[in-house]
Amino acid sequence: MILTESIGVIGTGKMGTSLVRGLLKEKLVKPDQIFAYDILEDIPMKLAKDTGINVALNNLQIVEQCTIVFICVKPQVFETTLQKLQTKFTNDHLVISIVAGVPLITIERLTGTARCVRVMPNMALQVGEGAAGFSLGTRNDNRDAEIVELVFGSLGKVFQFPEYLLDAVTGLSGTGPAYVFVLIEALTDGGVLVGLPRQEAFILSAQTVMGAAKLLLEQNVHPGVLKDAIMSPGGTTASALQLMEARGFRSILIDAVEAATKKSQFLGQNNLLLSDR
Repeated sequence: MILTESIGVIGTGKMGTSLVRGLLKEKLVKPDQIFAYDILEDIPMKLAKDTGINVALNNLQIVEQCTIVFICVKPQVFETTLQKLQTKFTNDHLVISIVAGVPLITIERLTGTARCVRVMPNMALQVGEGAAGFSLGTRNDNRDAEIVELVFGSLGKVFQFPEYLLDAVTGLSGTGPAYVFVLIEALTDGGVLVGLPRQEAFILSAQTVMGAAKLLLEQNVHPGVLKDAIMSPGGTTASALQLMEARGFRSILIDAVEAATKKSQFLGQNNLLLSDR
């Protein structure tokens, strides 16, 4: 499916820019279909120079000219950004928010009668390997989910969830890249400890993580199957895994996901309370 609608992007930071580049790379739209605006004018100007998209004069122009609008601003300016546009949205608009911690009830309140979707992506979206979850609002039609799956599926993996599970998506894949970065950093330090040059240790660590993940996804088997395939009786892998189990490696990751999920729930509840004032 190729999108024929005009696409607006409000906020062209890393995520907004990645969305634009992903849409164009996958040929889902043509450059002249996209309008972008950011309060920092030089960012969309540079993006336009690189890609041929349109730079909007302001957010109002985006709402007036585009029927699909991506909201990619910081959470702290979400409400002030949309308040000025509230009466301009109609049911012809599909508003897709990737703003963390802002619930659908708030998004719908600030976008008139627009059809709204909330998406929780992660930063790997920037390299086309993102992991995202999304939830539909109360006014969506069947094609809205298809559009979200098309866009974010072109930039990685995407799944639809009831909104209450987006906090869990945040705890697992939203903040998950940070867990992996710590893992790679630790592996690198381990490599240096046993004598490897740091740069080579870093590349070996990152490539190992990327290769293992790709292998697992392509073979589509339980991780334990591939783990067991590496282990030899009394070997190096068995010794390493025994130490990891003894130090609680699994429990630390499980607890990290739970902690991030609870924090997301807390922040979301605070945003909901603030929006009701």
